[in-house]
Amino acid sequence: MATILDKKFLGVLVALGVAVAGGWWFYPAGSERRATVPVIVYLVDTLRADRLGVYGYSKRETSPNLDRLAADSVVFTNAYAPAPWTVPSVISLVTSTFSCEHGVVTELQKIDPEQRTLAERMSEANYFTMGRYGNHFVGPMTGLDRGFDIYQKKSSEYDDDMAGLVEELLVNRPEDRPFFLYVHTMEPHDPYNTPNEHLRVFGHVNVDQRAAAYEANIAYRRSIGEDPTQALPTGTLDTAQQVASASQALVEQLDIIDLLYDASVHYADANVADLIDRLRRLDIWDTAIFVFLSDHGEEFYDHGTWFHEQSLYEEVARVPLIIHFPHDEFGGSRVEATVSLVDVMPTLFDYIGRPDLCAGCRGTSLLRLIGHSVGTDARSREIAVRDNRRLHDPTTIEKRGNLNVAVREADWKAIWNRDNGSIELYDLSVDPFETSDQSAIEPELAARLLVRAQEWYAECSANAFVPVDTVLDEETIRQLRSLGYL
Repeated sequence: MATILDKKFLGVLVALGVAVAGGWWFYPAGSERRATVPVIVYLVDTLRADRLGVYGYSKRETSPNLDRLAADSVVFTNAYAPAPWTVPSVISLVTSTFSCEHGVVTELQKIDPEQRTLAERMSEANYFTMGRYGNHFVGPMTGLDRGFDIYQKKSSEYDDDMAGLVEELLVNRPEDRPFFLYVHTMEPHDPYNTPNEHLRVFGHVNVDQRAAAYEANIAYRRSIGEDPTQALPTGTLDTAQQVASASQALVEQLDIIDLLYDASVHYADANVADLIDRLRRLDIWDTAIFVFLSDHGEEFYDHGTWFHEQSLYEEVARVPLIIHFPHDEFGGSRVEATVSLVDVMPTLFDYIGRPDLCAGCRGTSLLRLIGHSVGTDARSREIAVRDNRRLHDPTTIEKRGNLNVAVREADWKAIWNRDNGSIELYDLSVDPFETSDQSAIEPELAARLLVRAQEWYAECSANAFVPVDTVLDEETIRQLRSLGYL
């Protein structure tokens, strides 16, 4: 006859069997298995969520590999970048703080030494930390090299051997420690230097058309950055005519730019698949947690401006976030709740059983959302901050100013424009492209979200870290000029 203890033990076994079969088994916190899981964060710079098939894009088949990855992963359908360009957004990602707290809002600033980065915290968990990147902004110039045992920039932003370079790191890593790997690629970043093999998938762009698009790109970037180029405060010069002319030249190139961008997304999709294949061959893939994301999107005159940095609309703020867990755990899950890239670091430390290493994190672990019927959040949540101190487009500055805070509440999205005290309100369930401001139609909701944004920003800024000034060397200046930043 089975004893009461036997029955309890059998009950536990049955419960565990159901949990494993159902795919909702979490390894015990702090267990050896979870504490040594390889952690990989793969970021594709300037990638709009709505240009991927998994996020509903159907005009062109830009992402066959990522779509397959999504089938075995968790897809977060409403993920937001904390800022509309690389420097503040990536720093938010690796510190789990918004720009109003970490304070780094230009490329001439570094992270406060008091702030610990993701790589530094992973080192505390005995992880070997390494990375490869293609954007100068995420290197020593902003302090994002801190905490890495090996952190190397590619010789060119756009060469296509990132997977091979990463494999070298993986093959030569220490075998006696788990590893953390950060990869930052640049394929969809303007000026969209896409190999012809990917461009031919969607159409043809001749040399003259590419040159015209590139020249229009550089002319527009120069026009909106004229003030800092001459060491003047943003908005000092009257550049309205210059900006309008450069913008119109881009409008005339829109079809070409649109095609080039999609081809670049296809290029990025092929490159991430290349790395995943190598991870499989190295027997790493099945045991690793792999986070795929972007730092911001890209605007193609959707709201009157171009590229990024100049707004918090969906095309710039909403980004892909796909997490593949070891052994395809939770594969096929979709989470509709509003989430932020500041939630990534808490999720990783929660998963490996070291939430203590996320002290001071402003985000929350996303594990609580997986496997539950959580729709869009009823609560309000701040999702992004734009603190512009480097660009000036007079055609839109009157409407938006230079400081904006975006808030989501269920299907509603509000954008507070501090400089003119206005609030924009959009119902994303019926207006996903934010074409119809509802603030006058829903004044009470608009007023409440305005107060929420104001109070949150004041709280966020109250105890901000103090960034460190940095000086650019000649090679960095050359690289940034090639991207149109200087």
